[in-house]
Amino acid sequence: MGKLLFFDIDGTILSDRTYKIPESAIKAIKLAKDNGHKCFLCTGRSYGMTKEVSDAGISDAVITNGMGVIMDDQPLILHSIPKLVVKKTLDLIDEMNGGYQIIDWQYGYQNPYNYANSEKSFLARFPDVDPQFFFDKKGMKPISEYPGSDILKIDVTLNSEEDAKRFDEALDSSLEMTWAGGYTNNTANAGELVSRGFSKGTGIKELCEHLNVAIEDTVGFGDSTNDLGMLEAVGTAVVMGNAPDSVKELADYVTDDIDEDGLYNAMKHLGLI
Repeated sequence: MGKLLFFDIDGTILSDRTYKIPESAIKAIKLAKDNGHKCFLCTGRSYGMTKEVSDAGISDAVITNGMGVIMDDQPLILHSIPKLVVKKTLDLIDEMNGGYQIIDWQYGYQNPYNYANSEKSFLARFPDVDPQFFFDKKGMKPISEYPGSDILKIDVTLNSEEDAKRFDEALDSSLEMTWAGGYTNNTANAGELVSRGFSKGTGIKELCEHLNVAIEDTVGFGDSTNDLGMLEAVGTAVVMGNAPDSVKELADYVTDDIDEDGLYNAMKHLGLI
């Protein structure tokens, strides 16, 4: 049996500059699968939100920073945040006039603050494209369409670092925040909330136990602070050249920038392709 390969999305598979998957990355993933390796996305996104990178050819995923695992388009493992804790947290964000996105295993549901700002940001970059196309592609919906499903993760955007400190102090002790993580806005006052003790790394370990695969036979590819749990958990940690130095410190191998064939070059270096 080949190895289990885990790929972060933003900044690892999907370029933050071109908003595209490099052709070399698509090729590398296909070659790895042909060589008997099993590929998983490892992301803070919901499963529906991974469809943006369907061209990568990976359908299985560790989602919502380790709170869920999806195989064959169905949940294999799900851990939800208690509904009372969700309500308490959203009330706190509303008190601070902040934005949030609550995420079940399929979609992300945004409050008007986030939804309006997402549309404004999109129109500034792509004025001739229907914003709904953008939301559908990213698996994002307005909070009015939330069906009452179990919540696995909460994305938070606050208006200042001062608000972020106040939020941290008032946060329910059962939750843990990764500030400026992955899929949220890249600022010090935005981040991702999951149940305390969960991370991409715990999701990988649960999956390995289920599949009876030794952790030594896993490789993780990442670039940001919300990848730290993954990089600490896997047998071999690969960090992209575009990552900050604090993330590179955990690498067994630092590859090139995503837009300089970093994924392909790393997989070639490790003998995966």
